[in-house]
Amino acid sequence: MGVVPMAVTESNLIDVTFEIEAWGQEAGGVWPHLALKLDGATIGHATVNSASAGRYTISAKVAAGTAHNLQLVYDNDAVVGGADRNLFVRAISVNGTKIAMTDPSVTYDKGAIDGRDVVKGQEEMYWSGALNVPLPATLFPVRDDVTAGPAETKSFSVVVNAWGTSAGGVPPHFKLLADGKVVGEATVSATTQTAYTFTVDLDPALAHKIQVQYDNDAVINGQDRSLYIGSVVVNGHSISSTADGVIYDKGALDGRDVVVGQQGLWWNGTLSVPVTKEMLGDTSAAPPAGSPPSATLPKNEHTANAGVSSERPPLKSDVSAISWGADRGLAPQHLFWESVPDYASSSHLKETRDVAADHLADGVMPLIGMQLWEDTFEYSQPGGEFANLGGHKAWVSWIQSRQHYLGRDADGNIHNSDSGNPYGWGYVSPLMPLDAKDAPAGWTGGTAYYSDWMADKLGRLSALTGTRGYELADFFDGSPHSGVMDFFNTRMIADFSAKTGIKVSGSTLEQQADYIVANHPTEWLDYFVDGWADSWKALEESIVKHTGEAAWLTTQVSFTPAAMREFAGVDTRVIAEKMNEDSILFNVQTLERFTMQHKEAPASYEQAMLGIHAARAPDAHFGHMLSSSEKDYWGAVDSLYTGVSGTVREELGWGRLEQTWLQSGWTMIADDQGGVRRAAEQWSRSYHDWGEVEQSWLDMLRDIVPTRPFGPALYYSVNAEAAMNALEPAGNSIGNAYLGELLTPITKLHDAGVTFGYYVSDAALSTMTEASTPSAWIIPQATYGGQSLFSDAEIAALEAKAPVLIGDEALNYKHPLTFTDNDPDAQITGYGFYDQLDRLIVVASDRVDFDDTAARKSVDTHVELQLANGHYTVHDLIHNTTQSFDVVNGIGSFETTIDRWDTGVYAITQDMAA
Repeated sequence: MGVVPMAVTESNLIDVTFEIEAWGQEAGGVWPHLALKLDGATIGHATVNSASAGRYTISAKVAAGTAHNLQLVYDNDAVVGGADRNLFVRAISVNGTKIAMTDPSVTYDKGAIDGRDVVKGQEEMYWSGALNVPLPATLFPVRDDVTAGPAETKSFSVVVNAWGTSAGGVPPHFKLLADGKVVGEATVSATTQTAYTFTVDLDPALAHKIQVQYDNDAVINGQDRSLYIGSVVVNGHSISSTADGVIYDKGALDGRDVVVGQQGLWWNGTLSVPVTKEMLGDTSAAPPAGSPPSATLPKNEHTANAGVSSERPPLKSDVSAISWGADRGLAPQHLFWESVPDYASSSHLKETRDVAADHLADGVMPLIGMQLWEDTFEYSQPGGEFANLGGHKAWVSWIQSRQHYLGRDADGNIHNSDSGNPYGWGYVSPLMPLDAKDAPAGWTGGTAYYSDWMADKLGRLSALTGTRGYELADFFDGSPHSGVMDFFNTRMIADFSAKTGIKVSGSTLEQQADYIVANHPTEWLDYFVDGWADSWKALEESIVKHTGEAAWLTTQVSFTPAAMREFAGVDTRVIAEKMNEDSILFNVQTLERFTMQHKEAPASYEQAMLGIHAARAPDAHFGHMLSSSEKDYWGAVDSLYTGVSGTVREELGWGRLEQTWLQSGWTMIADDQGGVRRAAEQWSRSYHDWGEVEQSWLDMLRDIVPTRPFGPALYYSVNAEAAMNALEPAGNSIGNAYLGELLTPITKLHDAGVTFGYYVSDAALSTMTEASTPSAWIIPQATYGGQSLFSDAEIAALEAKAPVLIGDEALNYKHPLTFTDNDPDAQITGYGFYDQLDRLIVVASDRVDFDDTAARKSVDTHVELQLANGHYTVHDLIHNTTQSFDVVNGIGSFETTIDRWDTGVYAITQDMAA
């Protein structure tokens, strides 16, 4: 990898006093508060509790001989009872050198500290935000009267998880700096996240900054060389490139053009990561009672613009809302908003923006919905139910004059067209190259695509309505809706050829489509995947450009990962790599009232869908759409569970709801920073977050946070997914994708009692720690049509960490947690994990089957565990009872009774006094 490690052998710190001249205005009896940060790390706080100017002093040890970036962060702006809390800062003195806040070098980053709403420096801080003060190295001279002896240094591992895009055949290059000194370098030839490892000498008694300096940015023949940093891992502690305190100093390392940390380094510059002395402490702390010896898990720094959380997932309605007045119905009203009267009405727009502002004040992102149905275009033409709506009329007119943009099948026919509706769906792919006349106004980026046109339209609509993004569904949650291998257009084929260098034979669309299907189906699929990801990126960037605020996009993920990629061209891993992944959430839509594509699906399908999606793209944010108590839910219970009725029907229905929420709600994944987190970061009760869910379930799910696995992991391989696709590349579809349509290779293992709720993909393998490693790997499907889907190298990499169980081998393996019952009609399913209090949590359910009847009984269950020898207490968290058991020779057990269709949750702790 071109790594050349160099040691940092001395520490040169000087004492610096920062004196802040400030005053304030209180509101609600609370004065303004500030935090002082140096190079992203907080060095002090102050409450400015006077209306007249005073001096507030903060001292710190600072590295000499190097420039620094100082931030004065005002963090409690508010209006209370009509009183406006404000902070005023006249100047900051650095060891006596005064810098006025009106100095040309100072900037004011208003609101979120994200480098977006930046103005020149001023004394008045009327909004929360940060004054950014670049400090030159001359303010921190190396003292001649002090001889800096060798520091008490130790060697530490520093891992930079990076990937890049090349230009002119040359990949990106970076230098690794520690406190401003070069300690290594690497050429990043990897195109997917890869660990670049260094050994660096640091003083463990001091805080430091680790810096990744990208130094060969270029654009060559239209290719843009860029470096991407997922995270930096120091001594086992993972810091995301977007974590609090991380900054990106664009251009020269001079503290002048500084923004918050980001994954994509699109310009030469330096990503600075603060390292506290606590991170350099001993990471070999004793494991929790009852757990196997393990290393400390790195802290997961996974954030999102809408504040979703893997620790305490909110309900969807707590995070975002379709904002009244901004949303006018189906997508044509939004794409052609200039033709919609409401958007031209000043009174309507005032109400619209007021509603959006109220949502934002409540911490809820105001969104607009984006969807179509198959017959929307037909109903938008004269005589149809949408024909008199301005946006729909404008859409019809636009399409009729641009038929050359419409998607076609392999025979050259416009999709879903007939003699009465020759325009079919009226569907244009986001990948469609546009004529120059259709490019967005002021477009200077070369060829404009339909995605650029849409992004510009929607970004400007967000600015008009005060909203922050879009909730995308049918016809906007993926492309092309007919299947990738049945969607063609001569313009797109020409674009595909130009981008890939593949010469497509044939003079007609039918001939060209046949050639692609026969010779380059996987390349055609990759073309869709990349283009659709670029579309998401364009939309996010347009919203930011036009509103000056962070965007929030949500979309539904309705099929398995392989099917989403192969049929719809949607690859969440690629999307998260290309755009700001903190601006989008993929809502895993697991079931449509117990069916998927009209096929009955077991409750375990929900956990499996969520687990493999989130594990496959661990950088991305995922929500989970589950069922709730509502009319449609009980209608599904009534129609599919025909063996029950009356009060038994109620019992079974609530039992299935409880099992689904408790088992799926704690489903966890390995992230790509060496940590473990919950898979879902937002919950949605049915399609629109309607219906009832027991509050006690939500409270328990949020109060218990999974942090470490206990038992096996279900392993998901993108390599196997691609290998299976390569065996039938021309048949890219839902039915023949890896793991099938209903994930039967996974659900049959879970339903047979194999105890796993932990999901890991190849994206997490290189950064896994001992603590995040499972007891065994479960590969649900390793072959297809007699062909192996796994390389020997991938299997060997897994076996180096834990035993590998292929398919049914997982059924008879001695797992650390097993359930046994003597009821032939029942099957106990569930899994275990450690929570944030280092308790072993066991969740166990009596499986709900479609052929169940009222004859089912409660299930006496034997729970066996492999733990360290000792005396243990079991807390039944549902019934608030306790019992105890002993572990001898590494094996212990307890007995419990689970009511029919019920779920039990148990917290197990070791009695240290025993």
